[in-house]
Amino acid sequence: MEPTKAIRWFGPILLAFAIGATIAILVSAFAQSRLMSIEPETRQHIAAQAQSGKLERPPTVVTIEPARIEVIGKRRSSVFDTLADWLPQRGDAS
Repeated sequence: MEPTKAIRWFGPILLAFAIGATIAILVSAFAQSRLMSIEPETRQHIAAQAQSGKLERPPTVVTIEPARIEVIGKRRSSVFDTLADWLPQRGDAS
């Protein structure tokens, strides 16, 4: 592509990218503002139900037990450990 054609395409591509980035930022900001405005209503609804003593469903009791992990097998030795096993040890008579 000739330099003049490249310069001629650079402006429109840069403009399209700027418009796309602006739209993405505006949509993200709008979605976040809508979510932030809905969240307090949900919290207030749950708090009002809890204070009135009338819950839509009874609370669920959850117990968390510590995990028990058993390791079966053996870790493969690293390249350095394998190399060290091949080399003669100090004090070996061989």
